[in-house]
Amino acid sequence: MIMAWIRTPKNTPILPNPNLIMKSKLDSESNPENCVAHKAKHRAVTWKFEARLVTVTLFASQVRSWKNPLPANLQSKSMKRRRTAPNSESKRNAATPRAVSDALPVPPAETNTATTLATILHTLETMQATMSSMQTEVTDIKESQLSIISAQRDLSNQVLDLQKHKEKLFLSLQDLPLELIVQIFAWIPVRTVFKYRRLSRMINQCLLTSQFAVLNMRTSDFQKKSRFLRGSNHGIGWLWLLVPPSYQTVVARAMAPHAKGIGGYDFCPAHYKKVTMSLPNSISCLTAVEEIILETNTLIGKIPDVIGTLKNLTIVRLAGNSLTGALPSSLNLLSALQYLNLAENQLNGEFPPLPNLNSLESLKISRNCFTGPVPTVFGNSRKMALFHADHNHFSVIPASIGQLTNLVELSISGNRFSSEIPSELWNLGSLTFLEMSNCNMFGSLAGVGNLRNLEILDLANNRFSGEFPSREIYNLPLLEELHLVGNQFSGGKVLDMSLRDNKMTMCMDREFQRKYVIRQGFHKCHEQHGVVPFTGDISDSEVEDKPEIGRP
Repeated sequence: MIMAWIRTPKNTPILPNPNLIMKSKLDSESNPENCVAHKAKHRAVTWKFEARLVTVTLFASQVRSWKNPLPANLQSKSMKRRRTAPNSESKRNAATPRAVSDALPVPPAETNTATTLATILHTLETMQATMSSMQTEVTDIKESQLSIISAQRDLSNQVLDLQKHKEKLFLSLQDLPLELIVQIFAWIPVRTVFKYRRLSRMINQCLLTSQFAVLNMRTSDFQKKSRFLRGSNHGIGWLWLLVPPSYQTVVARAMAPHAKGIGGYDFCPAHYKKVTMSLPNSISCLTAVEEIILETNTLIGKIPDVIGTLKNLTIVRLAGNSLTGALPSSLNLLSALQYLNLAENQLNGEFPPLPNLNSLESLKISRNCFTGPVPTVFGNSRKMALFHADHNHFSVIPASIGQLTNLVELSISGNRFSSEIPSELWNLGSLTFLEMSNCNMFGSLAGVGNLRNLEILDLANNRFSGEFPSREIYNLPLLEELHLVGNQFSGGKVLDMSLRDNKMTMCMDREFQRKYVIRQGFHKCHEQHGVVPFTGDISDSEVEDKPEIGRP
């Protein structure tokens, strides 16, 4: 019965047709839409095959049990019974078919049994081989299906890209992590990177971090060769003052060992003149700095108190800025300082004493708003050679000014002293330049003859009175300029400088000139308060003379 079921062509074949499987595979690869239907159909065929395979396997196990022959005594009896009573057996089978069917099955002849077993085993082996090949094909079909699905997705993405190729890509910077933003902007040069601070608040915060400064900083961008220091020392250029404070600190720490100067004479380019800057507290890191030259720039704010940590400073030039506030007392710690120029700022308050500045030679604090007495307390007064304190709000000239015995230039014009000249001032025998105009001072000029090295004397627009010291002025052999206009002199001897080899520039009130000054030997004063010295008719030779250039 089993063999008939296997060989019957009317029934569904046990194994699927390989040609049909390959055709279905090709159809699924060519048309992805048939992939699902093919998969369902293949699953149904596989289920039928597995059911039939189980049936055949059970039958095969029963057939293998037939290989064991009956015992010899049973076989002889059986054969004898068949020979002796064939009719009765046939009749019995015809009479009682159910009883025959219910009886134990009798194996067929040995030869037929062996042939049948061989056929069944061959069929099973063929079925197993076919099943193995089918499993391999099923695996290939699954892989093909996955590749088709992947290709379909790629094709769909390409179609979407083609549809959106005209659309712009808008990426929100707020979605990016801060570390990535820092890495991106670290590649932009420092001269231009801070222009992007306006893009967003987050970018601004990233560019203000020390982490960004470390990644972005290039020491060569901030180096500047100093023309003032001897040798080829390098300093920090103007760019350092334009970056944020966190960036300034990183640069200062990186350049501290070898930076000898800050700024320079050609410090800031013209297109940066409108950018305000200030001296940062990180300047304290630059302990090797010997000079600070930041003249005529746009510095604002106060001079930081940490400037006192720069013990190697010898030159500080901050003139022509907009610095405000009082001077820090830490200036007194700069014991090596030789030259200090703070002119043309808006500094105020009393000028602090500097008793530890033993090397100070030049001090310029003109055109500020300092108050109190004129500073005269320095570490070594005899080293002071140049002192300009004009156009401030000083009110007193202390007697200690006489201690500056080696002073060469003294300018205290434009202050409202409203006092007499202290007699100690006439002891400054090294003076070549003395300017005290517009100070509302009064009294006499007795003692001016002690300044034997004087070349320029400007006492214009005060209230000096009494006798004109013509003899003392005549005894000043190096005098080149004399400015006495706007005073109240009365009487004295006539000043005659006609016998001198070099003519002197002078300005004086006309009425006083007519009585006390001889016209020969003088040039016209070209200062704003200038008055032509007039004593009568000017000779042709004097008219032809070209006036000498006034004060430098």
